[in-house]
Amino acid sequence: MATERGFRTKLRYRSDEFLSSGAGKQLFLLLVLTCVVVFVFAIIALAIGLPVGDTLFDKCWFYFTRAMDGGTMGGDEGTGVRLVSTGATVVGVILTGLLISALSGNFQDRLESIKRGASPVVEKNHFLILGWSEKIFSVIDQLSEANIEKGKIIVVVMAARDKVEMEEELRDKLTHLDRIKLVVRSGSSESLTDLSKVAFDMAHAIVVLLNDEDVSDPNKADGRVIKTLMALYNHPEGKGAMVGKSVTAEVMLAENQEIAIIAGSRKAQVVKTNEMISKIILQTSRISGLSLVYDELLRFEGNEFHIAKFPQLAGRRFGDIILDFPNGCPVGVARPDGTHQINPPSDYLLQPTDDVLILAEDDHIQYAPYQGPLRGMQITPAGAATVRPMEHMLVLGWNEKIFPIVTEFDSYAAKGSTLTMVNSLEGQTVSERLKENCGELKNIQTRHMVGEFTSRALMENLQPQNYPTVMVLGDASSGEISAEDADTRAIIALLLLRDFQRRSGIATQEICSEILNPKNRELAATTEIHDIVISNEMVSMVLAQVSHVPRILPVLDDLFQSEGSEIYLKDIAKYVPYGQQVTFEYLMLAARARNEVAFGLQRSVNDASKRYGIVLNPTDRSAPFVVNKGDRLIVLAEDDG
Repeated sequence: MATERGFRTKLRYRSDEFLSSGAGKQLFLLLVLTCVVVFVFAIIALAIGLPVGDTLFDKCWFYFTRAMDGGTMGGDEGTGVRLVSTGATVVGVILTGLLISALSGNFQDRLESIKRGASPVVEKNHFLILGWSEKIFSVIDQLSEANIEKGKIIVVVMAARDKVEMEEELRDKLTHLDRIKLVVRSGSSESLTDLSKVAFDMAHAIVVLLNDEDVSDPNKADGRVIKTLMALYNHPEGKGAMVGKSVTAEVMLAENQEIAIIAGSRKAQVVKTNEMISKIILQTSRISGLSLVYDELLRFEGNEFHIAKFPQLAGRRFGDIILDFPNGCPVGVARPDGTHQINPPSDYLLQPTDDVLILAEDDHIQYAPYQGPLRGMQITPAGAATVRPMEHMLVLGWNEKIFPIVTEFDSYAAKGSTLTMVNSLEGQTVSERLKENCGELKNIQTRHMVGEFTSRALMENLQPQNYPTVMVLGDASSGEISAEDADTRAIIALLLLRDFQRRSGIATQEICSEILNPKNRELAATTEIHDIVISNEMVSMVLAQVSHVPRILPVLDDLFQSEGSEIYLKDIAKYVPYGQQVTFEYLMLAARARNEVAFGLQRSVNDASKRYGIVLNPTDRSAPFVVNKGDRLIVLAEDDG
C-alpha cells in the first residue's frame, strides 16, 4: 500500500521534525506565534478604531500585556475593547500554557539526562573505576585509606548500569564515604565515546574490574577487560596521556593475562585474580592463622609492603641490615628493571640501584644503624629442615579456583599426598576438567565424591574429621547461584565440620573457608573457624595495592607461588627453647641464621579481638618476653621445615 505524501502529510512531518529538534526551536516558535497574535489583534484594534493607544506600537504593547497576563483586562472599558481583549487573553493563555509546558518538558529532559549521567566529567587527578562488581566497595575504601594523607579523593565510576542505582549502592556500602567525592556515570568502558566523558586521560589511576554479571562465562568477562584496555591505550584522546599512568585490571583466566597485557601495550598491571585467590586459599588451608597475616598485608590500615630507596646501604650485605629499621622489617630487594628478590641470601650485596622491600605501616620508614646489644652476635643455625610429609586434603565445593588450587597443591605436597573433592558434579566431568586445566599431576592423587556437602548423612559417611586439612569453596557445582547462596552453603558446611571436630575431640585440624560477600564475615566467624578468606575483599585489596604501587604486583605474585619463599607461621621452638626469655630482635637474627626473614610473631592467644595474638612488624623489638608452647614466628622461608 502506497504511503500518502500530500501537502498536509509533508507539513505535519516538517512541523514534527521542527518541534522535536530541541528546546531552542520550540521557544523560538512560541515567540513568533506570540508576536503574530499580538500584531493581529493590534491590526484589528486599529481597523475598528478601538481607543487602546495612539500608535501601532502602543496597540501592540496593549495586547501583549493582555496576552501575557489575563488580569490586566479587568480595567478595560467599552464593549469592543473588552471583546478584543478577551480574545487576546484566551489566545495568550493558550500560548503561555504551551510555553510553560515546553519549559517544563525540557527541564524534565535535562533532569533525566543528569540522572542518566550523560554530561562529561571535568575532574582531573581522579581515580577512575571501570566496571561493576561487589569488589568495587572495598577497592574504593582501600584507595581512600591509601591516600588518607591527601585528604578527600575523587573517584569516578562508570559501568553499564543505572546511574541512580549505582549511586545508592555506593552510598549505602562504602565505609569511608566522608573521604570520597563520588562521580558516577552510566556507559560502556569499551566505547571510545563513553570513555571520553569520564576524563580517562586526566585520571591519576585507572582500575578495570570484571563485571559480576559476566563471571559465569570467564572468557566473556575477560574479553570485556581486554577490549577496555585496548580502548584506553588506543583512544585518540589518550595518545601520550597514558604514559606513566597507573592502570590495573583483573582477569579470571591465567591464559588471558598475556592477551590483556598486550592489549594494554604492556604498560597495564594485569592481576590473575582467580589464580591469586586460589593460592591464598590453599596456603591458608595448610597454615593456620595465615589468613589474618594476608588480611593485614593486603590492607592499607595495617602493615604492608613498601619499596623504599636508601642509597647509603649500597655495598652492605642484606643480612647486616635487618635490624637497621626501627619501624620496618626488610624482607627483600627490588631492582629498577622491575625484578625483585624476596628473602635474598644474607651475603647478598646491595647495589646502588637497588631499592629495599620493607614491611611497614606507612612509607615514613626510619633508618638508624643498629647499635643494640646483639650487634655482631653470631647465632648458630638450627638443624636441617625436616623431610616434606605427605598431606591429605578435603575440598568441599567447586568453582573455577579449584584448578590452580590442585596445580599448586601438587607443587607443595610430597609424593603420595591425596586431595578428596566433594561436590555435585559427575565424576567423569570432574576428571575431564581436571585433566584439561591441570595436566598430569606428579605428587598427588585426586579422589571425587558426588553429593551435597551440606548433608549430615553424607558427612557421616565421609568422616571429615579424619582429614588434617579441609577447604570449603564458594560452591558453584550445582549451577549458577548467587554469592549469598554460596556463602550460606559454606557456613552450613563449617557448622557441620565444627560439630564433627567436637564430637571426635580433634583439635589439630586445619580448616579454611572461602566467603564471597564481606557482609558474611562475622556470621562465618561464629562457627569458630579462624581461617576465613573473604575472596572478593582480598581481590579488592590486591587491586588497590597494585593501583597505588604498580611495582608491588610481581612481589605479590611471587609471594603466593610454591617456588621461592612463602609466608609460614613456624613453631617458635625451632628458634629458641620454650620457657626462654627472648626479644624479637634476637628472633630476627635466629631466623636469618636459618636463611629466613622474620617479620611477625604470634603469641598463644585464643581471642579473635586480639587477632589470635598475631602482630606484624613489632615495634617493641628489644622488650624481653618468655616464649611458651603455641607461640609461632612469622617468617618468609623456602619451606615449612
